[in-house]
Amino acid sequence: MMMRRILPDGLRHLLETENLREIRLRTNRHITLNVGGNITVTRYVATKEDLLYCVKNACNSSIYAFIDEIKNGFVTIKGGHRIGVCGKVIIRDNKLENIVDFNGVNIRIAREVKGCANDLGETVKDSTLVISPPGCGKTTMLRDISRILGEKNNVSVVDERGEIAGCYNGIPQFDVGEMTDVLDLCPKKYGIELVLRAMSPDYIITDEIGKDDITSIKKGILCGVKFIASAHGSSIEEVIERLDIDKNTFSNYILLGQNAKVIKQVKAGDVNDI
Repeated sequence: MMMRRILPDGLRHLLETENLREIRLRTNRHITLNVGGNITVTRYVATKEDLLYCVKNACNSSIYAFIDEIKNGFVTIKGGHRIGVCGKVIIRDNKLENIVDFNGVNIRIAREVKGCANDLGETVKDSTLVISPPGCGKTTMLRDISRILGEKNNVSVVDERGEIAGCYNGIPQFDVGEMTDVLDLCPKKYGIELVLRAMSPDYIITDEIGKDDITSIKKGILCGVKFIASAHGSSIEEVIERLDIDKNTFSNYILLGQNAKVIKQVKAGDVNDI
């Protein structure tokens, strides 16, 4: 198992923890686990060597070969698991060149929950914005929506953070649908335009939209494409106000609680006026 190779021998048993989501190593501090959304502090203290071991193995022993991924803050390994890194940032000519001297590593266990979007029914056939606080399953929900829509429609996933499809060597590690194309690690401002020109999608799916992405999304909608997207937030009204969008930009709004549970689902016309 690829994930077992990432950790030093003495720490591999941590992967056997039921409902494990994350393993966080910080130099000279106790290793912590995210277990089902709850944080557990272990008795193990991570060393600088432990962190370097994790990153080197994630990079198949050649950190330099993965520099383009590392400077984005993470490396994706087989299975779609993500190894996030913190350390000393190297800036040259106002551009982030590299991250070195690692002092934090976040091993995120990829989860695929097939069927979590089944209860949404016909909703996802129209443009939909999925909203929740961090860590509640927005990406997991988008992934399953992509799987469902991509069975009968041309779907383009603009995967700026590489989390929806979890591509490894260009190949999606998750089931995102038979008719789904993926732009991996492509900024939305370029990716949306690109797939509109090149892929003739029925749907575009993208994660964690911000105010700067709204113009591209509106352009796509005017071209007849439907968008499924996500955004951080604790309420539908708060997100609409923060993104500065007309509530009719999306046809449907879905608010998630913990573990991708739908706690509110409304059509644009039923959203409270801001």
